[in-house]
Amino acid sequence: MANLKTIVKEHPLKDIVLEFDQDITPPSYEQEALQHYYNAHDKTWAMKERAEAMMKRLEEAKNTVEDLNLRRLGMEQELEILEDWLGVAQMEDIPYFDESITIDINGFFEVSLKHNDELQALYEVVNDLTTAYNKDIDNLYEDDYLIDPMYFDVLDDVYKHYEEVSVHIVSLDDDHQAFLGEYGTVSKSFFQYLDLGEEVFERYRVLVEVTQRVYDRVGIVDQTFRNKLKGLE
Repeated sequence: MANLKTIVKEHPLKDIVLEFDQDITPPSYEQEALQHYYNAHDKTWAMKERAEAMMKRLEEAKNTVEDLNLRRLGMEQELEILEDWLGVAQMEDIPYFDESITIDINGFFEVSLKHNDELQALYEVVNDLTTAYNKDIDNLYEDDYLIDPMYFDVLDDVYKHYEEVSVHIVSLDDDHQAFLGEYGTVSKSFFQYLDLGEEVFERYRVLVEVTQRVYDRVGIVDQTFRNKLKGLE
């Protein structure tokens, strides 16, 4: 009867639980294979942390994009009224107002400048995210492996020579299957992060494109208003 001892190696990805025959000296190829197996846990955990950190940063950027977009819509509403008042452009659908509307022009320009400042700050954030995102894509292995594919073959020799190794093959297989399950979960999360990145970058691109047109209109209103003030002097 085998003299088995259970050894638990704690790991943040999942605990590695293996049984070893105390009467068998592990051959070098077994030691090397198990070390690679432990390293596979480390690398998979690192990818999990990477995906979670990037997801958090992307969600924050997405929220900022949505906030700036909503405020841009508010700016456009006031901008249409100012354009109509200054004769820059005529409102296509003139709304009916029960009372007169008062717009603080200086306040409007301040809001526009603040919006522009925050959009410029967002540019720096998105630029950093894009660099990190592209690096992560470049670091993917062939067939979209998150870690070196060799880590999925490192136990082959151990399985083939199960009678020679100290690790109990059933316990190794159970733990190995648990690892593959965790890897699958991490891989799914990682590609969800990549999908979110594409979404955020596209929303940001549209925001910049649409907002630039608004800024151009604000510039025209600003210049027209200044000209009117000069005409009153």
